[in-house]
Amino acid sequence: MDTARDELKKILDAINARDAEKFFARVDLKPLTDVAYDEATDVLADNCDKFHALYPKDLFFKFGATVLRFYNEKFRGVHLGLIHRVIAAYFDGSFRDAKNFSSTPIKFLAAELVNLLAAVHADIGDEKISGTTATVEVKMVGDASDYGRMIGALNFVVEFARDGDGWRLKKIVNVEELVPPILDIAERFWPASWDLGIKL
Repeated sequence: MDTARDELKKILDAINARDAEKFFARVDLKPLTDVAYDEATDVLADNCDKFHALYPKDLFFKFGATVLRFYNEKFRGVHLGLIHRVIAAYFDGSFRDAKNFSSTPIKFLAAELVNLLAAVHADIGDEKISGTTATVEVKMVGDASDYGRMIGALNFVVEFARDGDGWRLKKIVNVEELVPPILDIAERFWPASWDLGIKL
């Protein structure tokens, strides 16, 4: 019987091989992204003043937590759709047709995802089992390239649920811990010009 740690290795192998069938056989992507989005929104709203002080030019934090929550709820479908379309473009190889962000935003972001994944490696920790769930820690560590230095090191804790004789990835457990470093990466990576005239 495979452990959750074994399944995580297979998921990472499927990502690197761009094998969608093996990836989706082990990952419940929609609930994973839905829950992570909602939890991240809570973290962003609860720390809105702090993030506004850190990133004063980002209008996302300028108008306060209430407006931030309203915005993220109103555009929840658009944001989650973007994530899923970028992942699909990564797996189906259409990122190879990327030109620039304004003309092919989904493919462009998927191509950037290719670059990011090439610049990191995963250090998988031990798993902890509690009944029908298991958590595994994985550290994503960047290499010496520009992309790798931008990522630095991100520590994920992921949760698996028992699925027959195996495990399926269900949730990112430590969203609250991950939001600040990922937000900092986004603030450095995402030029304001990309927000102008984007058609998703």
